Amino acid sequence: MVGMAASEKSGVALVAQEKFSEPREVEKLVIAPVKKELALEAMNEKEALGMKATLESKGEVEFYVRKLGKNVCIKKNMLLISKEKKKEFQRVFTPSVIEPSSGIDRIIYCLCEHCFYRRPSKAGDEQLNVFRFPPLVAPIKCTVFTLVQNQQYEEVAKVISESLSVAGISHKIDITGASIGKRYARTDELGVPCAITVDSTSSVTIRERDSKDQMRVHVDDVASIVKALTDGQRTWEDVWANSPFPIPNPPNLLRNEMSNGGENFNLWGTVWAASPHSHPYILSLRM
Repeated sequence: MVGMAASEKSGVALVAQEKFSEPREVEKLVIAPVKKELALEAMNEKEALGMKATLESKGEVEFYVRKLGKNVCIKKNMLLISKEKKKEFQRVFTPSVIEPSSGIDRIIYCLCEHCFYRRPSKAGDEQLNVFRFPPLVAPIKCTVFTLVQNQQYEEVAKVISESLSVAGISHKIDITGASIGKRYARTDELGVPCAITVDSTSSVTIRERDSKDQMRVHVDDVASIVKALTDGQRTWEDVWANSPFPIPNPPNLLRNEMSNGGENFNLWGTVWAASPHSHPYILSLRM
């Protein structure tokens, strides 16, 4: 208990006293060593009465003395064990203490520990750290990337950033030249629920952290969709299932080809445009 531990540490008897309205007569165990040189450790009542019974039946008993580190032989005439009655006017006890703590640091630690996990990288050669913060409590709600360094894409990213700010959505914008995979990994490690990737001047993809699924939306719809997701009005599963342009993990071939330099972009663009999931926005993509 906290009280006993604090008492042992401080050397001060941290006890409380309860006074009785009338004296009580109680029976207490008395252990009185007969010889001064006998180093006798404290015993509880059960041990003492057991020793007394052994002394009365056998006349001696082996007793381990911790201070000496060995057993000593105690004879019947060396030790007196008996019970006596006396009056008590109060009860002295060590209170049980409940020490509640509601500090914000412990709450944050528990949140981080509960939400942390690791998953293998795409190549499978390392474990990536991920915080799966619920969107409502995630400190950063989304990130905004450009798939490649492109002046037009960067302008679109800034427009999206402004719309997110107006909607009161905390976000980070990253238009550096790092690979999209590394930027996704950094986003996941920060616990950001959504990552917005600009790969067109009219539409973008939104990637969900845990499933890594994506969906394509118009630039003008980004802020409202992210707002609904991060405010808890809608779930990702609901939004993704009802999206006309869902992109399951792993991303589509067009995205991969663009990441690899776009040498066969026209071919993949033709394949995508002919697919059931094609849409007018994808046709505006140009390298």
